[in-house]
Amino acid sequence: MNRYFYYLLAVNMVAHIITSVPMVLFEARKGGAIVSMILSLILGTIMIYWITKIFTCFPGKGYPELLKEYTSKWISFPLLLSTALVWFTAGLITVITYSALLRRFLTPEMPLMGIISMIVLFVSFGILMNSRSVLYTVEIVALLSIPFTIFIFIKMYLDKGMNWDFVREAMMYIGNMPDYPSFSASLYVILGPANLIIFNRVFTDKQKMTWKQLLIIGITGAFALFTSYFIPIGFQGFQHINHLVHPWFLTADSIRMKFGFIERVLFIFALVNLAVSFLSILVHWHVTTELLKNIIWFKKFQWKGYNLTPLVFVVLFWIGSLVIIPYLTEPQLHTYTEYALNFLSPYVLVILFSLLWIKKRARA
Repeated sequence: MNRYFYYLLAVNMVAHIITSVPMVLFEARKGGAIVSMILSLILGTIMIYWITKIFTCFPGKGYPELLKEYTSKWISFPLLLSTALVWFTAGLITVITYSALLRRFLTPEMPLMGIISMIVLFVSFGILMNSRSVLYTVEIVALLSIPFTIFIFIKMYLDKGMNWDFVREAMMYIGNMPDYPSFSASLYVILGPANLIIFNRVFTDKQKMTWKQLLIIGITGAFALFTSYFIPIGFQGFQHINHLVHPWFLTADSIRMKFGFIERVLFIFALVNLAVSFLSILVHWHVTTELLKNIIWFKKFQWKGYNLTPLVFVVLFWIGSLVIIPYLTEPQLHTYTEYALNFLSPYVLVILFSLLWIKKRARA
């Protein structure tokens, strides 16, 4: 597979730790969180395999092109519109979460509206680029950020503050029945390659999905889920981990770099996650924009030969962010994020089944 496939996978696996995904898992720590993670890893790998394998049959074509070519308009329009809303919500969740984190830990004196505006402003320039340029941006930022992320994870595993007895206590609940919110939250972690619905346009050469790629997805997915769930438990304890608002940031703040020029790992962790979060928002909202361009296009809305329809979408993103975010409390954000994650799992299945149907029609 193209190297950008792995970048899309890695960005989602890293960016999820600042969202409510770990909190959903911690709420079910005495229930079926561990079994849910195992099941989501298996099902998610299968879903990624089939989505990717279908797209490899149509090099250079995205989800909108396939829907328009092999389905009628009354099917393609609602599917594209609903998919755009789902992807916009995924990006909005990251904007909301990181805005709250920046205000709490790094810029407490800065107004929330200012933080939101800065994040959305930088993302706005990126989402209007073509898909290939977006992938170039993802590659550059990922190559700079992911090594620091791996370093921080290794330091957490080796730190003296990591109490493995808490991890063993958490593992005692491995026999409980799975929990649907935990399953949906875990499934989100490994669904980064679902962004191929747009970025497959860039993959014009024939790609292959083999057992080696599946093994890489499975191993990295297991590491991401294990780290996301057990590292905060190892540092913060098992019994009351669900009462912490931002367990991952508190965990990062529990580590010190004895010989580093920056003693608190929190600052490095926050900056690295800012970069990865920027990538996550950029990818999700770029996909949203490209989906909307296939269902809403004002041909006469031009200026100097440039169609301004995409700018309308950017304005809508600004309005949605500035109107919704300031009125959401952190408990409400967690609740609504859980609702969104619960909807995500069946919706990705809808995309998968529609792709299977398209593949069947293409063979006919």
